[in-house]
Amino acid sequence: MSDKILFVDDEPEVLASLKALLRKEYSIDTASSPREAIEIMKDSEPYSIVVSDLRMPEMDGVRFLIKVRALSPDTIRIMLTGHADVDAALAAVNEGHIFRFLEKPTNKKTLTNTLDAGLHQYRLVEELKEKKKTLEEDLKAAAFIQKSFLPSCQPDIEKLRINWKFQPSEYVGGDMFNVFHLDTEHIAIYMLDVSGHGVSSALAAVSVAQHLQPQAGYLLDSETETPISPANVLEALDKDFPIERFEKHFTIFYAVINVKNGQVRYSSAGHLPPFVLRQDNEPMMLHKGGTLIGLGGIVPFEEGSFQLESGDRLIAFTDGIIEYESPKGEDFGHERLLAGALENRHDAPDTLVGNIYESMMQFGRGRPPQDDVTILCLQFGGPLDDEDGATCSAEA
Repeated sequence: MSDKILFVDDEPEVLASLKALLRKEYSIDTASSPREAIEIMKDSEPYSIVVSDLRMPEMDGVRFLIKVRALSPDTIRIMLTGHADVDAALAAVNEGHIFRFLEKPTNKKTLTNTLDAGLHQYRLVEELKEKKKTLEEDLKAAAFIQKSFLPSCQPDIEKLRINWKFQPSEYVGGDMFNVFHLDTEHIAIYMLDVSGHGVSSALAAVSVAQHLQPQAGYLLDSETETPISPANVLEALDKDFPIERFEKHFTIFYAVINVKNGQVRYSSAGHLPPFVLRQDNEPMMLHKGGTLIGLGGIVPFEEGSFQLESGDRLIAFTDGIIEYESPKGEDFGHERLLAGALENRHDAPDTLVGNIYESMMQFGRGRPPQDDVTILCLQFGGPLDDEDGATCSAEA
């Protein structure tokens, strides 16, 4: 699409002379009044530049160019004015109503220099819009890829009920989690949080998730096809993901659960400790582990184990919920998260997850999360079917 310029002036001889002067260099249309110009613009492709006289009978140039901005925000607006009206034109520039103004009479060189500057500005804006559109499409594609690594709303795993909420702070984020079969008796669960958020963090998270698939060789012993211990899994990740690789570090909680008898083995790399809710006892915090991934194994990873009883819920989360701020700058904090979980401990897992997230949003007066937010509830045994449906969502 070629650049088009519209000249607006109530003096026909002025329009004729401008068109004759510039017709070889530019595509020129003319209008003898603001009303005519607006009608032309409504029925035409967007003009790159509209040049208007300041003094016109039915509407002055400033008011007209304000209407032009409303009709076509990216169109460059230039004003022609007499010497006596320079102050008014300068005020219009300062207030953002026009790009530039030219005093009449003007010569061809000054006029073409101004038009060329306006066209350059218009093309830059259009180029940025196109890049933004492409970026948004790429981000949506990246979000789709990221979601493909998340669990289905209810993974087909006997004795388990899984509900979760995933809210990236942008299209994509650095949080990632999954729950899946390792063999007929064991499932794996992980939750990781890559430093930062946005595209670079999401790319790192996807790379880690690719390594944490059963066929990748990290999770199952190649000879016995039995689950590798969580501590050894974290050691392998720490070796293969030094900070220098992505200029990122990440925390992760990783556990192996025997779905037949409820035995759990886990380890954590700098991740906020998940906890287990039991019907009438205090929550059990899962502290065992070591430092975050990327530090080169400066501290060995400890491994913990415990027994899940029927009805127990394992709650895992990322720091986006803990560090979510109120308008006053106060963190939602671990105590509020734990209190919300205890308050909803006898509700269905989906209700528990949904109410905690809603409590967080109320605390922040509905402000969008400043970081990626993930919370997951895994229930072992107990009543696994309810009529409320499932809180399993990933938003972008």
